[in-house]
Amino acid sequence: MTFDFNVTWITAVLLCSLRLSALLLLTPILQAAALPMRVRILLVVALAVSLVSGMGLAPAELPSDLFSLFASGANEVIVGGLMAYGIFAAFAAFSFAGNLLDLQVGFNIASIFDPITRGESPLLASLLSMVALALFFALDAHHTLLRGVAYSLERIPLGAAMQTPDPAALIRQFGSVFSLGLLLAAPPLFCLFLVQIALAVLSRSLPQLNILMLSMPINIVVGLSVLAYVAGHFGSVAAKVFDSMFTFWEGVL
Repeated sequence: MTFDFNVTWITAVLLCSLRLSALLLLTPILQAAALPMRVRILLVVALAVSLVSGMGLAPAELPSDLFSLFASGANEVIVGGLMAYGIFAAFAAFSFAGNLLDLQVGFNIASIFDPITRGESPLLASLLSMVALALFFALDAHHTLLRGVAYSLERIPLGAAMQTPDPAALIRQFGSVFSLGLLLAAPPLFCLFLVQIALAVLSRSLPQLNILMLSMPINIVVGLSVLAYVAGHFGSVAAKVFDSMFTFWEGVL
């Protein structure tokens, strides 16, 4: 790896940093860590320097004026934002599964601070968001992420305008949020559905019982027990979720 400090190299690092900024700074990968913004920016710049020097990257066309430099930078932000959309959709599947479980268990009554989205979300949604981030690194998906970034730099050179992405790919990735999220939450949801049927029959047989107050602890115990029982299978499902992210990248790049 060599560092050649000339205009071409500096421009390539700048354009690569813009693509990585839209990809990493706007996604949950770095937002979950309590890192100062200055540290995140330095991390992005260091990664851009490594990619440009290691892969020998150069702009597709060296900008001749400020307007062309701005246009090239805008193209890089668009490419990075499109790739970030795939990452958001993958992590949103876990949040969607958590919100479904919170709705059925009853935890959506109280909300807590979610370190992933920097907002308030129910208990299980926050838990599954943190589990998703842990599984992302445990399954070495961050290595695949770096290979995906290198793949994007080969398919779309720095500063080059990308083709208009297929709207069907965007819609398909958006739909995967619901299908994969439902797949994650399916076992506890099915058990809670059976519990609701049993409680409905019980309320018809014994109308004097306060089913509302009785159902809350039952739903919590059943939901958390089943969720803990199937937690060992989250890795295989999470692998499918993250694979959908990289499949989306291959389709739009």
